[in-house]
Amino acid sequence: MGRHNAALAAAVSAALALGLTACGGSGSAAPADAEKAVSATDQLAGLVTQVEDMGIVEWSGQLLTKSPDHGGKQIFELSGRYSGSTGYSEVTMDSRIGGVDQMVDYLVVAGRTYFNSEAWGPTAADCWADITDDPARTWALPTNLDPTWPVTDAKAVGLEGEAVQVTIPAQVVLMGMPRGLFPTVPAELKGVVADGVVIPHGPLLEVGVDVVGMWADVPPAELADIDTKRAGWWTMTMEESQNGTSVQPPKHVFDPAVTPPSQCMKA
Repeated sequence: MGRHNAALAAAVSAALALGLTACGGSGSAAPADAEKAVSATDQLAGLVTQVEDMGIVEWSGQLLTKSPDHGGKQIFELSGRYSGSTGYSEVTMDSRIGGVDQMVDYLVVAGRTYFNSEAWGPTAADCWADITDDPARTWALPTNLDPTWPVTDAKAVGLEGEAVQVTIPAQVVLMGMPRGLFPTVPAELKGVVADGVVIPHGPLLEVGVDVVGMWADVPPAELADIDTKRAGWWTMTMEESQNGTSVQPPKHVFDPAVTPPSQCMKA
């Protein structure tokens, strides 16, 4: 899976901060005039076409406590490859939650979810355990595995150079982030949107979503019942995969509680 520089979050943050200053804050952004609105909408439409034409989408996303410009800390990173034609996904999670470094690979194929842990060692690289019905192990996977949601479900509200300032429904945002954070979308978020920015760089798109600002549109009394500590800023990149390899079903599926990972291919 392709990896992108973690410092990209800072660049996206800066662009989003500039864009939000220009368009007035969460949920209330408006273009300066009709001509600008049309051009922003046209620019976004072109980006929608770009991502819809991708065969395998290669993406990398980071969840931060808040904007990196304001000291936001990375909670974890997800990197993946997604096939729009099959709905199959490969996702790798790098996590430092609780001060423990962890890397886990996931496969989602035909409605089933599998995982492979680096702790199993290189001899078990092609071995997968079925964890479809295990919420504790599938919590890091997005509910919506299609990573193009910041583009396809966005509404253009302005331009800053080639960057398109957008708003994205809160439900879409939460469904695109790890499902364990919000197993269901809080009713208080109905009608709430998050501000974001989509920045094209040829075949590569950068995305930043201000989840912190999204919470600001929820009344304080209702916000008290929502745990927002681990969902402040989402930054990601996406592009069409260049290696042409499709997302494949798992080669060997085994139960690690019964068979040692080193022997999984003999199970």
